[in-house]
Amino acid sequence: MKHNIEYLLEKLKEIDYAALDIDELLDSRDEDPFDSEWVRVRDEIAERKEKAEREDDQKEVQEAAFLIVYEVSDHEELAGYVSDDFGLIADSFTYNYTDPWLDWLVECYANGKLASGLE
Repeated sequence: MKHNIEYLLEKLKEIDYAALDIDELLDSRDEDPFDSEWVRVRDEIAERKEKAEREDDQKEVQEAAFLIVYEVSDHEELAGYVSDDFGLIADSFTYNYTDPWLDWLVECYANGKLASGLE
């Protein structure tokens, strides 16, 4: 199922951040396979951006995600990671990029969960 950015941003507000072990979640994202998959998708989208010869700016989406997570969790590093995810997702929509791992990432947020290597 395809979701839009506004829907995914709203779902960020529903996450119970107090129930999370944020340090464990962030550590899991820095390990494989999560980290290598994230980097692979980012690099593939970057190739599409380069071939399109344009640099679409996803800063508004990233800033919105950052603010939502930071305001609710008061955790700057977590907000940064989620912000990066939302930049990746927004770029994938812009450049019509699809990938099973990225679909999983989007579905995590669509289901009101933070994506991590713990799943």
